[in-house]
Amino acid sequence: MALNIGVCGLGIMGGAFANNLARNGFHVTGYDPSKVRSNIFKKAGGVIAKSNKEVAENSDVIITSVATAKILDEVIQGKNGIIKGAKKGLIILEASTVSFEEKKRNQIALKKVNATMLDTPVSGAGRQAEAGEISIMISGPKSAFNKIKTILPGFTKVSYYVGPFGESSKLKLLINMLISVHGAAFAEAITLARASGVDLKTFQEVLKPSAGNSRVIEYRGPLMIEDEYADLKVKTADLTIMMKDNELIEEYAKTYNVPVPMFLGSMVTTYAALAQGYGSEDPGVITRIYEQMAGIPRKKKSKRSSSKNLKRIK
Repeated sequence: MALNIGVCGLGIMGGAFANNLARNGFHVTGYDPSKVRSNIFKKAGGVIAKSNKEVAENSDVIITSVATAKILDEVIQGKNGIIKGAKKGLIILEASTVSFEEKKRNQIALKKVNATMLDTPVSGAGRQAEAGEISIMISGPKSAFNKIKTILPGFTKVSYYVGPFGESSKLKLLINMLISVHGAAFAEAITLARASGVDLKTFQEVLKPSAGNSRVIEYRGPLMIEDEYADLKVKTADLTIMMKDNELIEEYAKTYNVPVPMFLGSMVTTYAALAQGYGSEDPGVITRIYEQMAGIPRKKKSKRSSSKNLKRIK
């Protein structure tokens, strides 16, 4: 029997999950306080709910994807939260990047109403989510995973069941740790290329098949090459979200007394970019900090010009 799916949080990631599932023929009910996001979801074939409670009342499985732990608490345990409308046997796929303790708190609350939470972070940025090319890591009761695994191809490319609740969050933080390091390294390389007169388009082309390439460079690199970080059509995430994730990684490393000097070094320019007001721009904006330090900041160009270049180099 087909599962009725709910999605709470229709932002960059949650919206992509919901839209892909709806386009792939699943019955999807979604809620987000943003009318703009809700309308995009409706156009994709989804059903808009008036609250998270209403999503729960109409769903067998719900995906939650929100920005902070405070929002997650409200979505699940709030006045009109999932718990208020949860049916016995409801399964929640919790895809937000928040601490293990914050997920566990909500998992316990859901268990009291006979609902099960799976820890299900994903790897991939906004554009990968839109294309259904993300990977998902799932931890928690294997029986719950078996019940929902048929919906995973509707919004992901690869899925992994990795064991007890919380193991997938560890894997997500390890991946994000490498994303931060890769991004900082590429920003340094771009700055050195410019300072030494290397053409950035040539650098980008020869890098593609080389051993120095990475997924981070492939999806965020074009923005860094073109110095375009604010366009909603091309940016991969917000810098503030990356910093929130990085703070979780730092706490993760402290918990196990593991030194992570390369990772901590990658965060220096992130703080500088936040201080300069770039919080709502793509994390690749740290390239501007390196260029400022090298004394070669770029001249501002028109939005039309930068968008045209981005389309050409994708």
